Formats: sequence, C-alpha cells, structure tokens
Amino acid sequence: MPELTIRRIGNSTGSIFPKYLGLNEGDKIKYKQEGQKLILDLESINIKRDREMIEKSFEDFEKGKWINEEAMKQKFGKYGWGK
Repeated sequence: MPELTIRRIGNSTGSIFPKYLGLNEGDKIKYKQEGQKLILDLESINIKRDREMIEKSFEDFEKGKWINEEAMKQKFGKYGWGK
C-alpha cells in the first residue's frame, strides 16, 4: 500500500498527493473515517474533471472544429480508416 507523508503547513498539517491522482490546488475531497482508517473519496473530483472535458469537446463543435466519418475516410483511408 502506498504511503503519504504528513507535513506541517502553517499551523496545520497536510500531505502531498501523487500526481497521477489528478488533484489540483483548491480541489475539495470528501472523506470519511472508519475506525482507524481515513477513506478519501475522489469521485466528485473525477466527475468534475470529466464534465470539464466534455464541455471543452463541445466547444470544438461550436467553433466548427470537427470532422465527419466520410471526411475521415478521405483523409485517413490510406491508413486503413473505415475498412
């Protein structure tokens, strides 16, 4: 099981999380304590990140930055697209 190091942050304590978790400064993490275990719930962070990614992809449609299946076949057919 990976470990997190507890550090002093001003008058409080905190930890630095691994980058692969995708957390950003200011993110709020839900947690619960079960006995001696502290369980962090990253679901709300992941939903927020997914929602931002989906909204960004819709911006491409609004700006006309998309391509249909037929155009993909014409452009990338020599590489096997559409076969």
